[in-house]
Amino acid sequence: MADNAEIELKFLVPAVARQALAAELVARGTAQRAALTASYLDTPDQRLARAGLAWRMRREGGRWVQALKGAGGGALERFEHEAERPDASPDPAAHAATAPGQKLLKLLGQAHEDGQAVGVRFQTEVRRLVRRVRTRGAVVDIALDEGRVTAGSVARPIREVEFELVSGSPAAMLALVARWRQRFGLVYDPHNKAERGHRLAAGEPHPPLRKAMPPRYDTAATPLDAFGAVFDECLAHVSRNAIGLAEGDAGRRPGHVHQMRVGLRRLRSALRAFRGWVAEPPAELVQGLRTLSAELGRARDRDVLDSGVAAELARAGAPPLTSEVPHLPDLPDLPALIRGDATQRLLLACIAWRAGLAPGETPPGSLKHLARHRLRRWHRRIVQRCQAFDELDLPALHELRKDVKRQRYALEFFAPLLPKKRTARQMKTWATAQRVLGEVNDLHTARDGYQALVARDPAAWFAVGWVTARLAEAREQARVELMQGAAV
Repeated sequence: MADNAEIELKFLVPAVARQALAAELVARGTAQRAALTASYLDTPDQRLARAGLAWRMRREGGRWVQALKGAGGGALERFEHEAERPDASPDPAAHAATAPGQKLLKLLGQAHEDGQAVGVRFQTEVRRLVRRVRTRGAVVDIALDEGRVTAGSVARPIREVEFELVSGSPAAMLALVARWRQRFGLVYDPHNKAERGHRLAAGEPHPPLRKAMPPRYDTAATPLDAFGAVFDECLAHVSRNAIGLAEGDAGRRPGHVHQMRVGLRRLRSALRAFRGWVAEPPAELVQGLRTLSAELGRARDRDVLDSGVAAELARAGAPPLTSEVPHLPDLPDLPALIRGDATQRLLLACIAWRAGLAPGETPPGSLKHLARHRLRRWHRRIVQRCQAFDELDLPALHELRKDVKRQRYALEFFAPLLPKKRTARQMKTWATAQRVLGEVNDLHTARDGYQALVARDPAAWFAVGWVTARLAEAREQARVELMQGAAV
């Protein structure tokens, strides 16, 4: 563990579980209570937040504590450096002995040159109830925070529980977390108070969409280190869109569903891309990822047919249908799906597996050599399928699409090891091919639905004809894009 690193996890506490959780914390008479008021500092353009830093001044009883926080390694680890102050006036030099502190000083110097004054962006007021729990292999502080975050005249409630490792094994802490999560229905939230406050100050109270970001690791990284960076990014992609579905408004649902599905696909592709170089994940974890993807797929298919193909048909002048398209999937209750035991258990299982990750039986050679060999082998498989493209039926096209997605994501994962321009060109080509193959699949699904309507609704013939024509165009476009990708 790095210097000034904290091992911690935060969860939202459902209202129905709040009383029982608080009672459990005070059950043995060892819990402590505290009132905490904090101000978070930044520039008007959120220069510190954009750099991944949170700078806080907090009153803790009769003393003032200044803290600098930043990202650590993965979902568990956070950087935090604290310094006691005589009053409420902040002093950035108090963190100068740390690398993030040096980054803070540099950013503040640049902000001063640019005329950006540092000030309070938002504040938090919480009542904390904390109990130290000794479990087999670890000592853990469990803190229930209740209160609010305020930015100007706008406020949002806070009700969360934090598990922080005081000493011992992260695995032992996670085992404790798993028991408490299941008992009280806790919901994993990767966002911290600073992120919530900045969103509120910007007039955006709901969790935003989180798109994929390139993993970062050194070109000399071991397979284990590189995979850790890739896995952390994929899990952040999934979990940050998951909390958006659990907390966000319905109007933003389709975007979060799409991005969460992309995150799950990337996570599963990462397991395949690094297979044999790191330890195999538990079978139940892999199955859980597959099951959650399928559940979200129901929502995505409904969105596509309701607002995608149907909207295009309307623009094309299709006569209105008198019957609903059959076979449309029932829309799952997305907040319930994300907050439910299966999804929350899966997210925590991913975090726990990552925390105990071990290398596999890595063949000789550098990661660059191994990655290039795997990419070439997968590329040859795509080329073979493309050469027989005109004979491929729908199931074969679906398999080809999965191969293309896996190749595209593997290129993203191994990009730090590969030539930049050529890799960017390949990723762009495969992304286009993947999109068009997805449209082919959607159109097949739509045509089957409309075809089932024609016997009782003649207006469906227009839809069948339009979708069939569009399907031929999309299939030809997919063939062209795939040939371009195969030639790169």
